[in-house]
Amino acid sequence: MRAFLILFVLLPALCFGQSAKQSDSQIIIGTKQTLHSNILKEDREVWVYVPKSAGAGSKAKFPVMYLLDGEAFFTSMAGTADYLSTVVGKMPEMIIVGIRNTDRVRDLTPTHYPFWASGEPANDLKSSGGGANFMAFLEKELMPYIETRYPTQPYRMLVGHSLGGLTVLQALVHQPALFTSYVAIDPSIWWDHQRIMQQAAQTLAQKDYAGKSLFYAVANTMDKGMDTVRVVQDKAQNNHNVRGHLRFRETLRKSKNLAWAWRYYPEDNHGSVPFPAQYDALRYLFKKFELDKELDDSTITVDYIKNHFKAVSALLQYPVLPAQGTVNTLGYISLENKRYDKAYQFFKMNLDNYPTVGNLHDSIGDYYLAVGDKKKAMESFRKALSLEEVADTRRKLKLLEAGQ
Repeated sequence: MRAFLILFVLLPALCFGQSAKQSDSQIIIGTKQTLHSNILKEDREVWVYVPKSAGAGSKAKFPVMYLLDGEAFFTSMAGTADYLSTVVGKMPEMIIVGIRNTDRVRDLTPTHYPFWASGEPANDLKSSGGGANFMAFLEKELMPYIETRYPTQPYRMLVGHSLGGLTVLQALVHQPALFTSYVAIDPSIWWDHQRIMQQAAQTLAQKDYAGKSLFYAVANTMDKGMDTVRVVQDKAQNNHNVRGHLRFRETLRKSKNLAWAWRYYPEDNHGSVPFPAQYDALRYLFKKFELDKELDDSTITVDYIKNHFKAVSALLQYPVLPAQGTVNTLGYISLENKRYDKAYQFFKMNLDNYPTVGNLHDSIGDYYLAVGDKKKAMESFRKALSLEEVADTRRKLKLLEAGQ
């Protein structure tokens, strides 16, 4: 409850500057980029979300999420990641690369198999079997393209749903070094007589997956009245998928050093499961990111924050900066309780890490106001406004300039 009340009170201050960064007529969450693929022999469009704390002068670098079916999931994933990172400090900020489809069936299937799970011929699947080329495009063309243009960390995540989830499992089994974490949302493991099941059973128990993580989401596609206990003995074709997912869970239990979570969503079908699974996946994969103390715990210090994120950095295998929203909250809590030295330390650490975020200059301006240093307060508000125009910051500056 304490954490909720703190967030309820401070949320407008934490978010105001972020949303105001947009123009008056547009809310922009990303950019479209087109690159030519020599491997696929076509142009490919990607949608790229970059955290707000990136920019000229910023030393921040970010993990990268490669999101399959980008046109379907880019906005929901970008919004979820932005909120969890910048507002509530549950995960690091991420660059998100949504990959638009040109021929989804071709790219997201490992073998040519023009049949449905029932064995019936499927004209819609005749282009299947281009998965190896698509993964080569990711590794040899798209990743270098992103990593030479954006401030990236070596941490990569692959996220996919349905056939995209099958592609995620293919990468986990056959190219585990390519990504750090994997998110398979209701993957189409039925493909080609459950071929991925056989390969995973042979590989996951033999290869060392230390440092790798998987989140596996399962939708409720069973007949009405069926459950995950009885379905194991059931033979109905309609329940084939869930039986396969349950068997894959047994394979995961035999894996070598893979960190994994398998979650069933009884209230969601194949189409609705991606949204809750996206949130749960990010919470699971970054569960160690969050502080283990309540934000209003007076024993939290800058050194505690630094030590915590030193441990997180070791776990995630790249240098992780503290979430700006979390540190800003700590600064305002200290300010409210008149612990001015501690408030300054939190605000200063945030600015050192994210010097191009206008809202953080506004925050340290509030500190200077509280201690009576109007000159530095005005300097901070002016700097904030040079980075992003925010009405509340402008109001405070005008009052100071008027001698109030």
